[in-house]
Amino acid sequence: MTEISRNERVLGPLKVGLRSDLHFTRQETRGGPRYIAHDPVTFQNHAFSVADYQVISAIVRRRSLTDTFEELVHRGVLEDTEEDKQGFYKFVLWLHGAGLLHLPIANGDLLFDRHLRRRSQKHANWYQVFLNHKIPLGNPDGFLRRTMGWVGWLFTMPGFLLWLGLIAVVAWKCVGRFDEMFEQTSTMLAISNLPLLWGAMIVLKAIHEFGHAYACRRFGAPVPEMGVVMIMMTPCAYVDASASWRLMRRRQRATVALAGMYVESIVAAFAALVWLGTPPGFVHDLAFNVVALASVVTVLFNINPLMKYDGYYLFSDVVGVFNLQQRATTFFSAWVSHFALGSPRPEANYARSERWLYLTYGPATFAYRVFLAFAITTLVMLQWPGAGLFLGTVFLYALAVMPVCRLLSRLWHQDVPTLRTRSRLVAIGLATIVPIMIAILPISWHVTAPGIVDPRTSESVRAPTAGFVKTLAIENGQAVGIGQLLCELSNPDLEYRRKEMEGERAVEAESYDVVELEDPTQAAMHESRKRYLEAGVNELHNRILAMTLTASTAGTVTSAKELDWQGRFVQQGEELFQIQSGHRYLRVILTDEDVSRTRLEIGSTAEVRFTCNPDLPVSAKVREIRAAASRDEIPLPLTMLAGGDIYARPLGETSAVAVADEPYLHVLLEIDSLPVAAQGAGLTARVQFPARVELLGWWLQRRALAFWNSWRMS
Repeated sequence: MTEISRNERVLGPLKVGLRSDLHFTRQETRGGPRYIAHDPVTFQNHAFSVADYQVISAIVRRRSLTDTFEELVHRGVLEDTEEDKQGFYKFVLWLHGAGLLHLPIANGDLLFDRHLRRRSQKHANWYQVFLNHKIPLGNPDGFLRRTMGWVGWLFTMPGFLLWLGLIAVVAWKCVGRFDEMFEQTSTMLAISNLPLLWGAMIVLKAIHEFGHAYACRRFGAPVPEMGVVMIMMTPCAYVDASASWRLMRRRQRATVALAGMYVESIVAAFAALVWLGTPPGFVHDLAFNVVALASVVTVLFNINPLMKYDGYYLFSDVVGVFNLQQRATTFFSAWVSHFALGSPRPEANYARSERWLYLTYGPATFAYRVFLAFAITTLVMLQWPGAGLFLGTVFLYALAVMPVCRLLSRLWHQDVPTLRTRSRLVAIGLATIVPIMIAILPISWHVTAPGIVDPRTSESVRAPTAGFVKTLAIENGQAVGIGQLLCELSNPDLEYRRKEMEGERAVEAESYDVVELEDPTQAAMHESRKRYLEAGVNELHNRILAMTLTASTAGTVTSAKELDWQGRFVQQGEELFQIQSGHRYLRVILTDEDVSRTRLEIGSTAEVRFTCNPDLPVSAKVREIRAAASRDEIPLPLTMLAGGDIYARPLGETSAVAVADEPYLHVLLEIDSLPVAAQGAGLTARVQFPARVELLGWWLQRRALAFWNSWRMS
């Protein structure tokens, strides 16, 4: 017995009808009119074409399904063919599976198509619990109706105008302080700020979801469920606003979609005013976290149509395509299956703009997910490598491993017998050829390493004696020549002592003249005392002259702090500044892995891009290579302590070098020019050396072996 005869024998005599609580709405879409059926029990929406709706409306309880099919043939909706009859009974089974009607037979579920039954069974995978897991808490509809008077005015024209005024005031107040905002974002992922960031996100997203709920209830659509969804192990609120599709006006549906961001922006605006008016502290940081979350997260997730959040539903409604993501995936997969397996061409009843929309939206969605996963993993790994590695593993499994395994399984278990052989050959090719192609994919043609401008010579200028800074004739970063005045120091004690000793010397000279002829012994004593005082005066005079500091070599004046200490008292031997010359040398540090790929030799060239001016490449030549690698003498500006890439520990609080956990080879390069002529040593840069081409397979193999060796040795 064939499937069609079995379905007709079992289902034909039945008299069934749709559930009476279903709510249908007619909406205009890009593909023509669609009838939206809202299920108030499961909170799901189903879109039907005009032909489907004609079939649905013909299914009534007063006649059997056989009579219904004959009536549809009489109307011209269906044709009296085996194909249409099979499609009709399968459509009835689908309606039963979707819960839109109930077949009064005990084994109705056994009549489902296996593929549809598998898709209707939803099993939460382990990574879904980590990434997205919903926990319903209750029905908020009554609470929303009781409190609508307090919030509903926000979704009126006066409320919208007040919102515009608030945003304008905040924008005007923030002008001139955007640099401060951007600077504070660098500390958002600091451990001390994480509790504030986490708490602000939970509260802000709860307010966001209440915005959707109040807007939906404001236009008369019920909100049957509210709960908590675990996103990246963070509890966030959610509401079921699917009933908004019952609204006839597109403007109302758009308002519901944007309501969460609308209310969130109001909270962020007040938080920005708090941030502007408070000094650094707990309230100041909390307000900034709210502002950052309401802007960055909104752009990356909520308003972005490539993510299935508010912007996606708004975009779908604007372009007039329901289930845009699913339809785009189905359309793209059908064309891939047609070219790869030789399956029938996809239906051609799409407009050209609709085909282009599907062909671009599907790949764009996947590319954005990959980009977002990579960006989040990189950001977390920079702060906490362990957490970033785990997060990257989860993303890799969800976005690559699991979809590939499903694809291979679907190809191997092809349902169409005529396509099974070709489908299995494609599966074998994907499982063998694609990994090989990925393994030989070149990922790098060069080696990039950090570097810092290193002075060829450096002379430290120190205070020859204690005193006050009388005159400061130079500035930090100023180029000076030999003999140029740097600064003058003064010491009143030395001046007083010199004058005092000059007076004593004059007294001794007069005493010597008096007793020179009468008492030779006394004359000798006065002569000796006079010579001692003359030596003391000369010494003090030289010390006073030495307090006028001049440059003994040409170079650039550098100091760790600004030279704004006019009149300051300095101790003897205290370093005032340095005069550095020969700044066309860059010290680069390379790991053992970099050295193994780079052909380093004296005279080889490299490309330098300074951090202060990365758009201007500068050429350089290798002039010196140290004989051996070392963990010591790592310049502090290149370490993580100063924003660099190298993990190292400083030698002391005032030390300019650090000790790394792995050895680095130091290479000295001569550069053509500096981007800032007045600057001396201390400029950091990224240096690019030509190297052997590195393949992805080699890189993965080396990383795996390094991890295995580290684990085995530990």
